[in-house]
Amino acid sequence: MLRLAVLSARGRFGAFTGALVALFAAAVLSMAWGMQFESILRTHTPVERYAGATAVVTGQQKVGSGHGVLLDEPARVSSALTTRLAAVPGVRAAIGDVSVPALLGGRAVVAHGWSSAALTPYVLRAGRPPAGPNEVVTGYPASLGARLSLAAAGPARTVTVVGVALPRHPVTQQAVIFQADAQATRQAGHPGLLDAIGVLAGPGFDVSRLRAAAGGAQVLTGGARGAAEYPELDRTRTTLIPVTAAFGGLAMFIAMFVVASTLGLSIQQREREIALLRAVAATPGQIRRMIAWEAAIVALAGSAAGIWPGIVLGRAIAHGLMGHGITPPNDVLNYDWLPAAAAIGGGVATALLAVLAAGRRAARVPPTLALTDAAAEPRLLGPGRIIGGLVTLVAAVPLFLVSTTTTDPQTAAATSEINAVFLVVAAAFFGPAVAYAVARLLAPALAAFSPVGGFLAAANLGAATRRFSSASTPLVLSVALSCTFYFGFTTIEHATSQQESTALTGQLAIASTGPGLPANALADARATPGVRSAAALTSTTLGPSLGATDTLPVQVLTGRQGGGLDVGVIAGSLSALHGDAIALGRHRADAAHARVGDRVTIMLGDGTATHATVVAIYTRDLAFGDALLSPELAAGHLATPLLNEILIQTSQPAAVVAGRLQALAQRYPGLHVSDSASLVTANAANDELDHWFGPFFVVMIFTFTSIAVANTLIMIALRRRRELALLRLTGATARQVRSMARWEAILIITIGLGTGLAIAATALLPLSHALTGSLRPYAPAGWLAAILGVSALLALVALSVPTRQALRMRPVAAIGIRE
Repeated sequence: MLRLAVLSARGRFGAFTGALVALFAAAVLSMAWGMQFESILRTHTPVERYAGATAVVTGQQKVGSGHGVLLDEPARVSSALTTRLAAVPGVRAAIGDVSVPALLGGRAVVAHGWSSAALTPYVLRAGRPPAGPNEVVTGYPASLGARLSLAAAGPARTVTVVGVALPRHPVTQQAVIFQADAQATRQAGHPGLLDAIGVLAGPGFDVSRLRAAAGGAQVLTGGARGAAEYPELDRTRTTLIPVTAAFGGLAMFIAMFVVASTLGLSIQQREREIALLRAVAATPGQIRRMIAWEAAIVALAGSAAGIWPGIVLGRAIAHGLMGHGITPPNDVLNYDWLPAAAAIGGGVATALLAVLAAGRRAARVPPTLALTDAAAEPRLLGPGRIIGGLVTLVAAVPLFLVSTTTTDPQTAAATSEINAVFLVVAAAFFGPAVAYAVARLLAPALAAFSPVGGFLAAANLGAATRRFSSASTPLVLSVALSCTFYFGFTTIEHATSQQESTALTGQLAIASTGPGLPANALADARATPGVRSAAALTSTTLGPSLGATDTLPVQVLTGRQGGGLDVGVIAGSLSALHGDAIALGRHRADAAHARVGDRVTIMLGDGTATHATVVAIYTRDLAFGDALLSPELAAGHLATPLLNEILIQTSQPAAVVAGRLQALAQRYPGLHVSDSASLVTANAANDELDHWFGPFFVVMIFTFTSIAVANTLIMIALRRRRELALLRLTGATARQVRSMARWEAILIITIGLGTGLAIAATALLPLSHALTGSLRPYAPAGWLAAILGVSALLALVALSVPTRQALRMRPVAAIGIRE
């Protein structure tokens, strides 16, 4: 049967072209996303700055049951632990280290105490160590004696470069400077706490004794030391693993779904040939082996051809992730043969399952009835379709119920998207029934509107339901998933921007192009003539608490009700947000069963457990997070003491006040003033994971499904040459046949677009209700028209062009061509 399969594949190359295209595109998608997923799994934070330390002791960065939640703020250790660790036998020295982001001469750097240089590969090459508060040693080439502006936790001041220390091996992650230990500690803003303690080993060093002395702190050795250097890289990796797995898994599902649909269609179109083989004594087993070998050959060829383009696409995705700041700028795509093996293996496995399932009907009928059975359309829905459709509907129902009843936007988004996937699969299973129902419903209208073309189109739709279902399914897939995912992103982004725009009633905002704004900048802004009030916001997180099992996005609000900030308080008042106070978003308050005046247990972003008093509940939690913390509650528990943005409400013309505020840039390098609307736009653009990555994925999926639409419809149209010729031989004119084809195309497009939009609405309406309380998802008219227009135009061209070509052939010649 292998030889017969090879001969069949060679002799019917055109018939397998559609399957090859589908398998090729599926391999491209699978390879590209497999590369991202494997690279993220294989990539770990390099050990650079702590290369000289034998071990590094830090706070526990992971919390929760099984230590499965990675904290967003650095978990620090007490400076008193340094003395205890230094006393451990075998420890030559224990040195504390703090990290302070800064700008030196306009260059982004991280400042450390000079004593920590012993833990690093940096060696003093020129000059001397820093001694005074206004002296620095640079970790890169610089001119000795140069006087540069240094901006860190306070106003900019002038410092002198007294030394240059260069690393013994390349350091790629950050530029460093060294200051006197006391100055670095003062700038860090968390006295008595250290970011890490580096341990230098001596004779008899035993890491187990070090762990015993460290108590609850974590001791990192070997390659794990990199996590202490750059915890933000570990957080990025932890975020991207589930995101890439979800997007990559969905892309592979869509690819395999299209492959299975296309190959099933190709076997369905060959049932007459398979029936002929049965009529000349081929056994069911031989038929199954032949089509299995054919599928395997086509799958290997198509999938292998897609590997190199998949690598190109994978590199482009990785470059885009780096370019938009989602992955570190020096991230390296690290992969091997596994994505290629998965792409080819998945393609072959899907192809085999598809053809064996599709060919079982023709292979099992008695030889004497094979040709007759192949010529007739099978029953509307077979047992397999009924069971598969019911299973997917049963899986979709609880997801829909959760999405319609939850008040958590994240839960609504996740369940709505998965629900859309299940409904697409259910639509594919029940597609023939949908086509038959549409035919019965529209037949009278079509016959009245177009007595010949419309009548024939409605008759064909009712008689060939499997063919019309195969034609409309790619359209359903393309429209449903493209609309669900893209308009899901736009609905979330629009709701967030609307909340932020409504809340920012002040005229101006101050931000920084550097690591942030010192607290002194807020005081100086308030003292500027024409400023009525000012408040500052700083993004941070809470650890698992308040009814959540993961970290929660929150903000530190300095200034209470100043700056024209209106977060939509519905209970309590922000005027009480000081000391150990907290304000909760409405959804988080409901989840935690908290009310104004309650004492709640929270975990701060660095893992510190504490209690806070609820002083207000507000509604605009999409824009400002699940909670607002008082500055006193968050002090010492943030990565830096810097502010993210300062909101300004003016009492004089905004343009005049903006000029005065911009003058503060002399004291705070990187400071810039904008209006509130510009701040909203900038904040929306900063969320690259949603702003770029999500829409990019949707465009990629829409492109792939559009290829599937064109591929499937061309396959169907090309196989109808004999049918169209027969119509012309029985008296139909070419014009009437073209009219029938146009009406069929309209019916296919109507079914595909209508079903796809219905599925998208089922997913988006609950999401919109959870976000805004209304059933109006934000779907920009231009993008909606583009998705529907491109899909409809592509389907129309894919159906009409092959039909017109078929009608150019004489009917007598066309009726005798090989299928």
